Amino acid sequence: MQNRKWRVLIVDDEFRIGMLIKKLIKWDEYDMEFVDAVDNGEAAFQIIKEKRPDIVITDIRMPKINGLDLICMTREISRDIKFVVISGYKEFEYAHRALQYGVDDYLLKPISEDELDKVLKKIHKEFLQKERQLQERQELQEKVTESRQIIKRDFLKNIIEQDDAVEMEDARVALEGEVYRGIDIKLDYVDYSKSDRKQDRLTVERVVTIVEGILKEVSEEVLICEKENLHIYCLFNYDYSRAKLIKNSINDILSEIKEYLMGFEQYEVTIGVGTEKTDFGGIRFSIKESNRAVGNRIKMGTGRLIYADALSGSGTGEEDNPVEQHKEAFLASLEVYSRDKMEQCLNQIYSSFMLREDIDFSKCYTVAEELVELFFGYMDLNQEESRQTRKRLSGSCQHCYSVTQLKNLLKAELGSYLDMNREAVWDESVKPVRQAKQYIDEHYNEKIVLEDIAEVIGLNPVYFSVLFKKEAGMNFSTYLMNVRMDKAKEMLCSTNETIAAIGESVGYKDSRYFSQTFAKAVGVKPALYRKLHS
Repeated sequence: MQNRKWRVLIVDDEFRIGMLIKKLIKWDEYDMEFVDAVDNGEAAFQIIKEKRPDIVITDIRMPKINGLDLICMTREISRDIKFVVISGYKEFEYAHRALQYGVDDYLLKPISEDELDKVLKKIHKEFLQKERQLQERQELQEKVTESRQIIKRDFLKNIIEQDDAVEMEDARVALEGEVYRGIDIKLDYVDYSKSDRKQDRLTVERVVTIVEGILKEVSEEVLICEKENLHIYCLFNYDYSRAKLIKNSINDILSEIKEYLMGFEQYEVTIGVGTEKTDFGGIRFSIKESNRAVGNRIKMGTGRLIYADALSGSGTGEEDNPVEQHKEAFLASLEVYSRDKMEQCLNQIYSSFMLREDIDFSKCYTVAEELVELFFGYMDLNQEESRQTRKRLSGSCQHCYSVTQLKNLLKAELGSYLDMNREAVWDESVKPVRQAKQYIDEHYNEKIVLEDIAEVIGLNPVYFSVLFKKEAGMNFSTYLMNVRMDKAKEMLCSTNETIAAIGESVGYKDSRYFSQTFAKAVGVKPALYRKLHS
């Protein structure tokens, strides 16, 4: 813990005694260093003022300024310096007066090395104890400061996350000022596929530093909270007299952030500014307004300040909901796995934003959220997979800063998942047919009926029959016969087995029936087929 040296000044009217004291001190053992040795109080006082030693070992009787006067004069400028008085006089008066001045110890000449060592050891211990107390006090203060910052950060976080009206008063958070205001600093990826978490962290930290550095000069209190998708919320309060300074400061924040981001070319920045609120309960509304304002960058463009009180639309959510209007058609497109029809729905939903000027364009993101929820709520996906996919896609939507960009993202992402699900459903539907075909290939020489295979696969025989004909293009019995006939043709050409033996090998016990079936299927009897292909 101790990494400094305690500085010692020696004062004695006999210089050789001062040098003797210097020699007797165990400098390294007690973390002490020599400042100087002088022979009068006047020179000593000058050194005390200039160098502020930690310990002064002084004689009492000296020319110009004696030891007691030196102590008294020093106490007027510092009470932290420790004094050790040395004197050749044994009178109680000197010791008593010295103690009144706050002297730490009193030694008699001739100096005893053991006595001096004992005194310095005690002082060294006191220094260490004081240092430890200071460090503990500092650590406690840091914890208190950190706790306050956490409380303030959580306070702002709760404001942002709470959707319903909550009791805003919080005795732990002291916000002094006449006006409250919130801003939302939004960073958008120029290319979402090139996002870099490490760079995001460094950039957000820099933005926070810029905001704090500018607003703390003109505000009473500044609270900052980072939220997902690179939203950086800031709540601050100030006096009315500084309203113009605040406006200029917000402009400065945007300018400095843009200047910083020029070195990366991977972010766009926009700042949404909420309205001024004069009551504590209005804080949440200013924060919400700032988020609504920054959401309107999708119409107004990035790289600018957007003030909530300058926006069109009510921002209350009372406008017609285009998702509800097209919900039935949207779900119908999902039911038949039609990507074209789904994209038509998306075009119609977002056309209301493309063609109007008098609405709140932050609703574009709300609509995207609703569509994502509607889509994945309808699709039969693994719950965890669905949750992760929704989160990723919602994050991608939040980084779109034009209506066309957002619409095209939804088309690409939802369309891709729709295609994937269509293929999965198709695979699932043909799986029983594949299983049935494999069973036939392995057991064509045995007695096989549709009901047996349906039971093996685990499907209703009637449903299996319909499914098989739909996927194979022929009914089950025809497919089975074709497989048997193909096997019979191979054997007729490659073996010398009798017709009866070949018929039995492909599942026909009755050789006559086999010959009739073969002739009907192939066009010639088995014997003639063998002769023609031998």
